[in-house]
Amino acid sequence: MMKQLAATLCVLAVFAAATARDGCQTTIQPDSTRTLTGVDSGQERREANHTVAGTWQYESPSVQAQGASVLGKLGKPIAKSKLTGKLNKAYKKLKIKKRWTSLRLDTDGIWIMTVAGKDIKGKYDYNPDRGTITLRWHLMSVTAEVERKGEHLHLLFDADRLLALMRLLSGISSSDTLKALAFLSENYNDVKVGFRLKRK
Repeated sequence: MMKQLAATLCVLAVFAAATARDGCQTTIQPDSTRTLTGVDSGQERREANHTVAGTWQYESPSVQAQGASVLGKLGKPIAKSKLTGKLNKAYKKLKIKKRWTSLRLDTDGIWIMTVAGKDIKGKYDYNPDRGTITLRWHLMSVTAEVERKGEHLHLLFDADRLLALMRLLSGISSSDTLKALAFLSENYNDVKVGFRLKRK
């Protein structure tokens, strides 16, 4: 009985080895499953990132009125025009166009921002369903609403998030940045403010 069992096990072992050698094995190992999933999700991310990928250059302020803000009583076009004018003056004061040369978004999720001749590099997460992009740099992260319109890319922030980014872009003290953008505390709760970028 023992000899028959040993013989049977031996035959099964030889069959298993031959099957594996011939490439007939149908069982997918857990490691293979994880690897395929990782490759697929990475490919999906890169395909989604194509929407925002490219090298972009600051062109002008961008404003989006979302609700009934204090300025809403004047009508959105007037409110947007007034706020855009204030932003434009602040950006000029902070020399954003001169300091911020470009923003490059690669399809692999890397961003490179050139500020005052120096490159700042980090990672980004683009969520096409929510229409948001999160820029990460060391322990800092900032999320913006992002919209692609032809050759333009709009990055829109809540006022406090814009202030955090402006401190990085302006290269000057936070107090100077706060002074230049003090008007953002004037009840612009329903308004997103930021940048209109043009493909370089």
